[in-house]
Amino acid sequence: MPEAPLLEIDNLRTVFRTGHGELPAVDGVSLVIDTGRTLCIVGESGCGKSVLALSILRLVPRPGRIAGGAIRLAGRDLTALSEAEMRGVRGAEIAMIFQEPMTSLNPVHTVGFQIEEAVLAHRAVSRREAREIAIESLARVRIPDPKRRAEEYPHRLSGGMRQRVMIAMALACRPKLLIADEPTTALDVTIQAQILDLLRELQAETGMAILLITHDLGVVAEMADEVAVMYAGRVVERGPAEAIFSDAQHPYTLGLFGSLPRLDAEAERLLAIEGTVPPPFALPSGCRFHPRCAFADGRCANDTPALRRFGERHEAACFRAPLEAMAA
Repeated sequence: MPEAPLLEIDNLRTVFRTGHGELPAVDGVSLVIDTGRTLCIVGESGCGKSVLALSILRLVPRPGRIAGGAIRLAGRDLTALSEAEMRGVRGAEIAMIFQEPMTSLNPVHTVGFQIEEAVLAHRAVSRREAREIAIESLARVRIPDPKRRAEEYPHRLSGGMRQRVMIAMALACRPKLLIADEPTTALDVTIQAQILDLLRELQAETGMAILLITHDLGVVAEMADEVAVMYAGRVVERGPAEAIFSDAQHPYTLGLFGSLPRLDAEAERLLAIEGTVPPPFALPSGCRFHPRCAFADGRCANDTPALRRFGERHEAACFRAPLEAMAA
């Protein structure tokens, strides 16, 4: 029998209570991540990527709540756990790193102390042992002189060094799944490459799965085994990275690729997707992308397309796919 997926998200729906009623930020999302694999979630700001990550950890801020669906980690439904049980999962089995480490690290404590606290929260060790684990963790993420750096406060470290500290903290308890929400956005290109290389090396060492949230398709090309494209709270295309890049089947995915400069073609004006992602209180009927889609017709405005298969594990939610139909 094939091995069960590490993380399985089934028809997840996360809503926020507002003056307009309960509005969906994540609406019927289903995804799978296998052990040792990297799934990249891509899409514009406002598509629901970060709310999806917070939903997995059950950290959706009020007035948001998970309204339906299941989130199974190694077969256990996280939505059915008590808050006390969920605290045991966060950090120990699922860890998360954020795009701006300066706002995630406590400025009044040393970085070593903060890693120690994370270790003590999930492992039955002494303070001295936690200190040793913290220093070892800093060494694993290639921070030079980790014993001395453990005594530093966050403001004394560079942005790249602070992000390494966040990775060290996340991996100190050897989680099964690492969620990385735009982990390289605030870093310069050289440091970005170093952080991505580090994540790949640590994944190879530990066998952890990675859920990487990004809007940077260059990062996706470098890191992803699988890709899910989100738009207005829904997954509009998903599949193996090579299939998404070589044979994209949704107009939104094509629009994202069309907005990128290419080194293998002569310079020309980049394409742009007209309009913006609709807010949850003004979602259009039918396909949510149809007001911005050059291929939309009357059916797109009235009916909601389901995900359809176009290859092995490759699915897209578009009436006009495959691409031959679009060109016709």
